[in-house]
Amino acid sequence: MNKNTFKAYLLSFSLLFLAGCASVKNEVGGTFFPANGGPDAENYEYVGYDEYSGYDLYELLDRYEHRYDHKAILVTLSSGRYSDARDVVKTLNSDEYFQLIQKYKAKEAAEKAELERKRQNRIAEQKKQEEARAAERERKRQIRIAEQKRQEEAKATELEQQRQIRIAREKREAQERRQNIMNMRPVLCDNMISALNANEVRAIRQYPLNQEYRVVGIATDINVTYGDAIVVIKSDVDLWNGCSAEMASFDDAEVINVGDNIDLFCSSWKEVAGNVSFKKCLPYIKMISN
Repeated sequence: MNKNTFKAYLLSFSLLFLAGCASVKNEVGGTFFPANGGPDAENYEYVGYDEYSGYDLYELLDRYEHRYDHKAILVTLSSGRYSDARDVVKTLNSDEYFQLIQKYKAKEAAEKAELERKRQNRIAEQKKQEEARAAERERKRQIRIAEQKRQEEAKATELEQQRQIRIAREKREAQERRQNIMNMRPVLCDNMISALNANEVRAIRQYPLNQEYRVVGIATDINVTYGDAIVVIKSDVDLWNGCSAEMASFDDAEVINVGDNIDLFCSSWKEVAGNVSFKKCLPYIKMISN
């Protein structure tokens, strides 16, 4: 090997050695490593743990942006290698850093989406529970309404049954009363005057005062006395005493003429100075034709 060849060899070896050092410095970080008080530690700012690579992320400060062709380094210490961290340091160029940031943005967006999904799920669950509570309240309200309606219908049915029972009872009583009226034996004025002349006490017992009577006879006079329509009934047994009927209405008295045979239904009678006065009298035909 001549002298010139040896010099060229030494020059090539030096250049290769320097290139290797530069490669180590730029590719794996070299003295850029911020841990353990490295000389460039103040030039980096901790970003966070990179779960994609398992490294800690440090961002290069802005004043070194143009001096070095990278935006950040990823750092993690190998077990037992604290004295030499170059093997576990990797620099990121601008593209790699941008891709890493995009991953973090995607992760953040995914986390936000997950949080939003959970929030929407909570809202949906709350709405579902509120709807369920509202449905339960509505169900109970419908049950109350149905129960109230059932009670009202039952009450209405009971009232209708009572009304029908009352109508049937009133109809039956009316039929019974009509039959009793139809079965009444008419009384004659002469018979009552004769009974009074014979013994008033016995006559009142024989013809109770507050009892209803069917009275027949002949009208001898129709007049108005103290505002009441009075029909005088013929009597042949006593010259001074006789019978009269106080009509319930002027209309019923208006159609009666002197000499007419009358058939009346009277509610009671009273004795006035030996005379018989029947009260609230109606034509008998009205009582049995209804």
